[in-house]
Amino acid sequence: MAEMRGIMGMWKESGKFFPPGYPYEEERKMTFFLLGLGSALSLRFFGSLHNASESLYYVDRIRGRTVRPGALAESFLELAWGYAGMFLPLYLFLGGMMLYHYFYYYRDGRSIYLMRRLPERGELWKSCVRAPLLGMAAGAVVMAALFLLYYGSYRLLIPAECMPRLW
Repeated sequence: MAEMRGIMGMWKESGKFFPPGYPYEEERKMTFFLLGLGSALSLRFFGSLHNASESLYYVDRIRGRTVRPGALAESFLELAWGYAGMFLPLYLFLGGMMLYHYFYYYRDGRSIYLMRRLPERGELWKSCVRAPLLGMAAGAVVMAALFLLYYGSYRLLIPAECMPRLW
């Protein structure tokens, strides 16, 4: 429960992760959109898995659906290869936002001079990279969870005698 309050507190006080006065709502919405888009597009893996699974079988009139003798499935890495790339727009966006946060200090009020004079030396860089790094970490967690789901599905759908030796 304490962890949940901590996460909810981060959500409510997310302005602490951005430069002071920065309008972060649009950036946060775009991050969630790109994370969801990457997740949704990577679900196409199940179509590839279905095709790979179906190519291992044939229909016999007597025994019904039967595994082809000597059939070997594509490896998991071959099937899942391109789906990590669906998250590339998220990471490129967040990398660009790090630069944008830095250059935000040079706009209008020239607060870069104030940030450089703060007693805590790393505060400028923390405010520039904290939120994008948090978004990248969230993307990595979602990717890891999806790939565990994909690997479990692969192991369930592909018969043991058709599994390749390595991944």
